[in-house]
This record gives sequence, C-alpha cells and structure tokens, in this order.
Amino acid sequence: MSFFWSTASLMAFSILPAFLTDVLHASKTKIGFIEGTAIFISFIAKIFSGVLSDYFKNRKPLIIIGSIFSILIKPMFALAATVNMIFAARFIDRLSKGIRSAPTDALIADLSPKIHRGASYGMRQSLYTFGGMFGALLASILMTVTTHDYRMIFMLSMIPATLAVIILIFVVKQPAILEHGKKVDWHIKDIKFLPPRYWALLGVVSLLMLARFSESFVALRAKEAGWSVASLPLIIVLMDIVHASMAFPMGRLSDKFNRYKMFLTGLVLTVCAHVTMIADFNSAMIFLGVIFIGLYLGIMQGLSSTLIAEASPPHLRGTAFAIYYFTAGTSVLIGNVCAGKFADLFGLVGAFWGGLGFTLAAIVALFVMMRGMNHR
Repeated sequence: MSFFWSTASLMAFSILPAFLTDVLHASKTKIGFIEGTAIFISFIAKIFSGVLSDYFKNRKPLIIIGSIFSILIKPMFALAATVNMIFAARFIDRLSKGIRSAPTDALIADLSPKIHRGASYGMRQSLYTFGGMFGALLASILMTVTTHDYRMIFMLSMIPATLAVIILIFVVKQPAILEHGKKVDWHIKDIKFLPPRYWALLGVVSLLMLARFSESFVALRAKEAGWSVASLPLIIVLMDIVHASMAFPMGRLSDKFNRYKMFLTGLVLTVCAHVTMIADFNSAMIFLGVIFIGLYLGIMQGLSSTLIAEASPPHLRGTAFAIYYFTAGTSVLIGNVCAGKFADLFGLVGAFWGGLGFTLAAIVALFVMMRGMNHR
C-alpha cells in the first residue's frame, strides 16, 4: 500500500516544481509558500485523524478516506491553468495525505512486536521510498516519451493511487488496540501520560524540521547547476535509492543500539547535505549532496516514528503522532517560507544556509536532551 501511495505522489511531485516555473511562471517565494502551506495542512489533518483513530479505536476507515481523496485530486493538477489552481490541488492532496498518515503510523506500531518495532518502521519506510523512486523514474521516462506532457503524467498518477486503495481495503487488517491487555477509552486529559522524553523529542524535531524544506529547492539547485528538466526526477530516484537501501537496515540496527545516538548521526549527515549544497557547485557536487540527503533520510524517517511510538502508550499512539505531526508541520511551514525568501534574496544557496543553521541548533538541543535523560 505504501509503495503505491508513494509511486503516485512522486510521479506528480517530482515534475511539479518545473511545471510551476516553466509553464505557470511561479516565483521561488510562491513555490516555497505553496509547498510549506500544503505540508502544514497535511500535518494539521494528522492531528484530527490521529486523535480520532484513538477515540474510535479503529484506524482503517480514516486511512481509506484519505487514500480515496488522493485519487480524486490527481485530475486537478492536470487541469490547472494558474498557480492558484495548483495551490488548491496541492492543498487538498496534502490534506488527504494527512488524514491517512497518523493512523497509518499508529497502525504499524499496533501490528509490530516491540523488539522488532524499529525494523517494522524501517521496512515500511523502505517500501514507501522505493515507491517514490519508482514514481520519479516513471515521471522521467514519461517526460522524455511524451515530450514534456506534464498534464498526461499527472493523470497517469491515478493508477498507482488506485492500486493502493485496493490493497488497503482487501489486504490490510486492523488489530485490537489494547493497553496492558485491555481496551482503554480515550480522554483528552490522558495527554498528561505522555512522558517528558516525548516532549523533549518534539523540541528537537521542531528545530530539525525548520531545515527540512521541500526537495523542490534541491531540484531547482540542480537545474541551476545545469541539470535538464527531464533529468530532475532522477534526483528523487538517486535520493530514494540511498534512502530506501538504508531505512530497513538502520531500523534493524536501532533495535539493537542506542536510538538517540543514531539520531545524532542522522543530524550530522544533515549538516553534510547542506554544506555540500552551499559549496561552489557543479553537477558532481549536487550528486554528492543528494546522496547525503538520502543517507540522513534513511536514518531519520523511520527512527523518528520509532521513537514517538516508543514514548507513547498504545491507546494514545494516534494522539502522540498527531501532536508530533502538528509540531513538525508548523516548523516545515516556517522553514519552507524562509527557504523561499532566502532563495529570492540571496540566491538558492541562501535556503541551504538557513537549513544548516537550524540543523546545528537541533544538534545542540539533542545533546541537552540526552544529557537530561542520563541524569534521571
């Protein structure tokens, strides 16, 4: 299911930045606003869907609703004639992703034995990422075959989205949601049972997500370095090959070693990615920077979900992921708008300078968190 979700998304979104700049003539600030707002709305939707999945003790119906909307929205991209129409389509698309995401993350924890939870999230992240790689590769091939027919590719992305819904309805099962072997009702006051390490982790993530602006800026940086529009989806392919190859083994490794030290390693790789994008660049430097991005995503994506799941009681997992996504989404919105503004003021390199600063702040916050945990 995750594989086909991601295939559908990346078929469209790997070429969307070029469509916005070359066909609709959008500014970089506008792209940053569209991307940041869309992702923020996705995170807001995750709040309500996560809480509702805890309240009703059933995660699957919300996942189905979000998946169906993902299919229905694809024609809007194909028919868009203005930047505002793309904004509306992106808004609804990310809303649908938000509806399904928090319940899906909580469902993985419901289905996973505790001793293999890191591997479970790593496996899901690998499949999701391989789907993105496959979707971006399809987009690259179709851009060449159709001589840059963006709108046809947007329409064709409905096919894998439909396959995901079929798998979801007929294959994915919902287990009982239990706390200490018993069903527990959800109450808003139970949020107080989320432990201090959960809230500390949110603080670190909020800083990191300020640096996690859209890959659109990476694509535009590559275009500035001389990459052709048809080759831009290959950035996603390369990034996702590294990401997907790392996610499952890193998930398994996190089941055996200190997860927070692995998290710190991911932050260091994030610094390397930004430094590479800032340096005097050419096509080879962009290539190296994309590899660093894939490496830190391979460590951080699944590991972040594992840490959130570990820090929350089973009957509050949906709520815990909802709060986590709200915090991350707020930071992503701010980070994307800042990245777009910095790029317009100082050139695209300005976006990566901002990302470097936020990442260094996250490293300091993580050290403070780990020191506090050691002193308890």
